[in-house]
Amino acid sequence: MLEGYYIVENTGIVPAERRFRFKDLKAWGYDLHLGTIDGKEAYFVSRAGTREEGETYTENGKEYHISETQREIPKNARLLARIVIERGQPYLEFWLEAEEANYPLAKEDPRLILHRFWTAKKFNQLEKHVRSVGLTTDFFKDRVFVKSIPLPFEEYPPKVRRVLREVRDVHRDMTGFGRFVFQYYGEEDKTHNYRLWWLLPTIHLFDVEVSNEVDKVLAMLD
Repeated sequence: MLEGYYIVENTGIVPAERRFRFKDLKAWGYDLHLGTIDGKEAYFVSRAGTREEGETYTENGKEYHISETQREIPKNARLLARIVIERGQPYLEFWLEAEEANYPLAKEDPRLILHRFWTAKKFNQLEKHVRSVGLTTDFFKDRVFVKSIPLPFEEYPPKVRRVLREVRDVHRDMTGFGRFVFQYYGEEDKTHNYRLWWLLPTIHLFDVEVSNEVDKVLAMLD
């Protein structure tokens, strides 16, 4: 049973869908193309660096032709994504919403995209401490190397309190939802001893800036 813990929690509806930027799509490892699918004009994606302008190829029984590889989200269009759970498995669906139509881009395992994304960006804390991914993602980090009991908040040093403030800022300014549970066992040989659990909305972790901030917070006491 948990004891002596400090909790930072923002409750509400777990967001499953949101808008993203072009740099997020690139970070996930995709190129965005304008071309045709079976002769009909469409936007679609391919793994970054695997296809070229002017190329025609067949995938899953459909013929794709690339007229132009995009360098930004097209004008008057939005890149949207959401997390869905089907038969107990999570998926990231993302699409381009344009004035004339919606263009489905991909439906992928979010765990694979996050792994690819975090590895490329060297978000080592996220990659090392993630435990499960669904509508929410939870992280667990155990850095307790002493036999002791958790200290009360009143005995937390300034650096530890700053971590808690940073967590509040992430919840308030970036995710709108989150649950952070923290136990602090003191400092020994210049090493902070602590244990934490952090639950966040998965969809926000596909934002480069959010993942970067969460990764930095997880590393603050190392």
